[in-house]
Amino acid sequence: MTPSKTTKTKKKKVTKKKTSAAKKVAKTKTEKPLRANKQTLKLDPVLVINNAKALSGDLEKLIKSNEDINIDASAVEMVDTAILQLLLTMTIKIKSSKHQVHWINPSAIFISNTSLLGMSEPLGLV
Repeated sequence: MTPSKTTKTKKKKVTKKKTSAAKKVAKTKTEKPLRANKQTLKLDPVLVINNAKALSGDLEKLIKSNEDINIDASAVEMVDTAILQLLLTMTIKIKSSKHQVHWINPSAIFISNTSLLGMSEPLGLV
């Protein structure tokens, strides 16, 4: 008889990467240092109406944190009116709760689109 061999099977942990309109980032390095208690939301390069529900959910979670919010719009390459309206609504909601929205390096496209629609000042980009 041959001795029996015991084999250990290693299970690989598989994690699914969540895709959403925006990715919550714990800390972001920028030109200006940020206070640790602020929340940061990194916007995806393409923001269209199909992303509105996911983006709205991400923003609502940040609003519930009851802190100032940083929005990193540096990667935005395309943004439609529906998303800009959503961002404006959320910005107003945040400001009404005595907190602020800080925009981190908004891309030229983002600034151009908000300017065309007259949303730069209400969003706090100027």
